[in-house]
Amino acid sequence: AVTALRGERHFGCHMYFNYQFHLEGVPKEASILVIRNEHLVQDWNTAEHTIGGSKEIIPPELANSTIKVVNKSDKDAEDKELSKESTRLVCKELCNEIVNYKKILKRALNLNYGEVERSVEELRETCGKYADYEEGDCPVPMPDIGEKLINTRGYEDLVMEGSYHVNKDILENTMHPKRMDNKEEAEELMDDDGYTLPYSV
Repeated sequence: AVTALRGERHFGCHMYFNYQFHLEGVPKEASILVIRNEHLVQDWNTAEHTIGGSKEIIPPELANSTIKVVNKSDKDAEDKELSKESTRLVCKELCNEIVNYKKILKRALNLNYGEVERSVEELRETCGKYADYEEGDCPVPMPDIGEKLINTRGYEDLVMEGSYHVNKDILENTMHPKRMDNKEEAEELMDDDGYTLPYSV
């Protein structure tokens, strides 16, 4: 559970491809727009307006019919609750993620200072002191995810040996059926799937 929360092992995409992954995956000078799930319609509208669109493309009264929130469910309230001790432990392990979340909020073009502070205050309600931690304050150092970015985003024309061996059983699936190598076709189409992995072009 700890390695999943820290994004160190790929048990589930949401935790593995976490805030740090997305933050470090864009250039440092890139502009970022943010849509927070808990302020979905407001942030959608400000993001749209920031890039030159309508100021209120989604009227508040049409929010529920316009955007269907994927993670809404009919689970019993007790199934959604963590004990105070469990919440404290989860917040502790998510400390670096909280730090990266705040970095993303601060870079967002469509959020003002008040909106950033509002989200931090919401974090305080759940995670207490961890909402105010900055990089270096957390119980564990910020992880180095350089190899993770290369392995999963393909920043180099290379499949890292480690990633291949970890994922070799799922690299070829029903979406990408196995096929015979065809070097001519691969070169003509620039189709790396024509080569046996691991490969280097």
